Amino acid sequence: MIVEIGIVEAKAGQGDQLEAGLKKAREVISQADGYQGSAFHRCIENPDRCILYIKWDSVDAHMKGFREGPLFPQWRAHFADLMAGPPQVAHYEVFAGD
Repeated sequence: MIVEIGIVEAKAGQGDQLEAGLKKAREVISQADGYQGSAFHRCIENPDRCILYIKWDSVDAHMKGFREGPLFPQWRAHFADLMAGPPQVAHYEVFAGD
């Protein structure tokens, strides 16, 4: 298992809309092969910023299976127009804890 961490920033003042869009998008990503679960977090100090914690079977499950598959455009359609810029995304291996 790997974890994808994404930092998504809304256009100024659109944090509520970003949150709503990401909730809908989570329903889409949960259908992807290799998806193991996720938790989305909204920043308290900057409510226009969200952190996405998404568990995948592998980097390939995310990058090839999901990002190059038919679900990715549906996923992005729920929030892409609300983003202030491209998200910051990286993959991590868990070495302690959940």
